[in-house]
Amino acid sequence: MSPIGRVFIVLNLILAAGFAVTGGQLLQNQHNYKQLLSEEQDARKADADRAQSQITQLESERNKFEVASSSNQAELQAARLQNGQLSDDIKRLEATTSSQAADLKKAVSLQEAANTLAKSAWDDSREAYKSSIAAIDARDEAIRTRDAAQGDNRNLKNEIASLNGTISEKNLKIAAIDRDNQEQKLLVAAAKANGFLYEMAAPDLAGTVTNSAGRLCTISIGKNPGNVDIQSIINRMPFRFAIYDDSGYKAEAVATKYEPSANAVLCNLMFTQGETTIRVGDKASTK
Repeated sequence: MSPIGRVFIVLNLILAAGFAVTGGQLLQNQHNYKQLLSEEQDARKADADRAQSQITQLESERNKFEVASSSNQAELQAARLQNGQLSDDIKRLEATTSSQAADLKKAVSLQEAANTLAKSAWDDSREAYKSSIAAIDARDEAIRTRDAAQGDNRNLKNEIASLNGTISEKNLKIAAIDRDNQEQKLLVAAAKANGFLYEMAAPDLAGTVTNSAGRLCTISIGKNPGNVDIQSIINRMPFRFAIYDDSGYKAEAVATKYEPSANAVLCNLMFTQGETTIRVGDKASTK
């Protein structure tokens, strides 16, 4: 056999195998399509049954809704009638309320006027009460003042009586002092007639010269048995010291000032027998 024949034979076999495969696939597809069609028809039938059931249910519900709508229409009409009646009632009530509001406003005005009168009366009564309390307080204060004045008057009378007694006692003491002064004047006059000098009435003092310059000297007090107030005596009646040493009398020193811090007396020197030298350590005495 020639090569070309062989080629054709192979090609025929290939084509035959291809047709066989294609035919098998087409048959398989045809079977699948039939099954799908049957399933689809069953599904459409089920859908149609469900749709019919829903239509039947919706028709039933529509009938119910129509019945309910008729009932609602009747109720709506009744409600409208009732609403109309209520509107009329509201109008009547509004008219009544307006009248009552006017009456209430008038009553409020009357109440406010009454409150104003009551407040005024209350204020007046409170002021009257305050005035009465003030009057009572003033009366009590006047009574206390009167009692205090009477007490003060009694005290003053007692004090006057006491002062009068004191004055009487003072007068008696003054009279006694006057008598003593007269007696002392007589005694002083008698003493002067016998040679008494005021300088002789000196306190009992003694000391030592601590400083001397010219006619001035300082005497440190070492003896003051009476503890007298030296400056007070100097102010009333300056007294004299006699200055001396172992050799005898030297001079006299008139006290002019007392220095408490040094317990010393500042003096002016008076020489009766010619000037002599006053030295530190010289003795001084008033007696």
